[in-house]
Amino acid sequence: MSEKIVLIDGHSILNRAFYGLPDLTNSEGLHTNAVYGFLTILFKILEEEEPEYLTVAFDVHAPTFRHKMYGEYKGTRKPMAEELRQQVPVIKEVLKAMGIRILEQAGLEADDLIGTLAKRSEEKGLEVSVISGDRDLLQLATEHVKIRIPKTKQGRTEVEDYYSSDVRERYQVTPAEFIDLKALMGDTADNIPGVPSIGEKTATKIITEYHSIENAYAHADEVKPPRASKALKEHWDLAVLSKTLATIEVNAV
Repeated sequence: MSEKIVLIDGHSILNRAFYGLPDLTNSEGLHTNAVYGFLTILFKILEEEEPEYLTVAFDVHAPTFRHKMYGEYKGTRKPMAEELRQQVPVIKEVLKAMGIRILEQAGLEADDLIGTLAKRSEEKGLEVSVISGDRDLLQLATEHVKIRIPKTKQGRTEVEDYYSSDVRERYQVTPAEFIDLKALMGDTADNIPGVPSIGEKTATKIITEYHSIENAYAHADEVKPPRASKALKEHWDLAVLSKTLATIEVNAV
């Protein structure tokens, strides 16, 4: 049986835990609901997966290569709630005390670190489980890389699992095509522009037929409906930019 590595998207899971649980504080007034929820998810995953290796990746509060490429990247996001912000260093201290390795690097997002480590681990023959609340990571799914998306409701955690076949079944596109889907429809959470007037339904129809934005553009006159064809031709630069912004770097370090 192959060895297994679990890769956790730190801020994503902390954020899910924070908004999935009621506010909790300790005797000193420190907010603890995100830390408590994170550890609950962590122990659940460890019990289920029993991995040989475990790493948690965090974003760094600094511009990434995507911000330098597109200044408005993630520009619509609200600042992190102060009650959540004060729990970030706490969870890092807890993880270090548990002997769990933490990854973070200026200029890169946690997604890029996870994508790179997932690819390298798979190449070495490991089974990989990626834990994140961010569906952007579905593009990493393969037969040996499983994306696990926890949901915490009323104090209970449920997890959706996606291998490459599951992504196709749910979204009608392959993990690689999931990037092209985002390139057309955009992403309001990350402020990725996409192509104006092309929504999720139309984007899915185009990618299932042409499989990539490049092939769709090569057949732009045939793309339906006509407004999507027109938009693709007039805003091709936005489609290319959006695809680059949506693509997780798997050779980051």
